Amino acid sequence: MPTVLLIISDLLFRSRVDDACRHAGVDLRVAKSIEQLDRHLARDEPALTIVDLEIETMDAGAAVRRLREGEKGAARRIVAYAGHTNLAAIELGRAAGADVVLARSGFVAQLPSLLASAVAEERSRAEP
Repeated sequence: MPTVLLIISDLLFRSRVDDACRHAGVDLRVAKSIEQLDRHLARDEPALTIVDLEIETMDAGAAVRRLREGEKGAARRIVAYAGHTNLAAIELGRAAGADVVLARSGFVAQLPSLLASAVAEERSRAEP
């Protein structure tokens, strides 16, 4: 089963992502700190990583940069989001190296297709 790593501290919004992952047949892992992020990456490679750029428990830019580190960093699919009025956070996500940076409303609208793409990509990698 493909894994999605969600970097978030907002429990209410997390439940929305969790529901979408369950519906898509994706295993959701959550990190609220750089240490938890490192532990998740040491265990397995996520098909998709989603970063809340407004996370309160860690530096979101540092998290995106950490995801880009190492030999697997360039290949990681990173989607980040922030509130549409938080232009500083949106720019931070772009500068740190996220593949896609969306306003929260755009992220919600695109979440099903982002998860479907991650599942399809994971399956294509698994096929000989």
